[in-house]
Amino acid sequence: MDEFPRSYADDSSPADKVVDELMPAELDWERLVRQYPLAALALATLGGYVLGRHRGREILAAFGFFAADSVSEQVNSLLGRDVL
Repeated sequence: MDEFPRSYADDSSPADKVVDELMPAELDWERLVRQYPLAALALATLGGYVLGRHRGREILAAFGFFAADSVSEQVNSLLGRDVL
């Protein structure tokens, strides 16, 4: 039960790609997260807190623009024409 099905193992999320670009190539961060899940969660929480304290407004603004763009794309797709 520790292993994901093979179809999930080949799929990498956008978050995985970002972390892969930020981390050195010789660091196997996925193995470290599996081996030390609580430490990884604590580190991610601390990083999110610090990032939110310093860049919270910019992150919320970017998320808002992303959400509005996604909603307008879905509405336009459902209506079959560019309305928004």
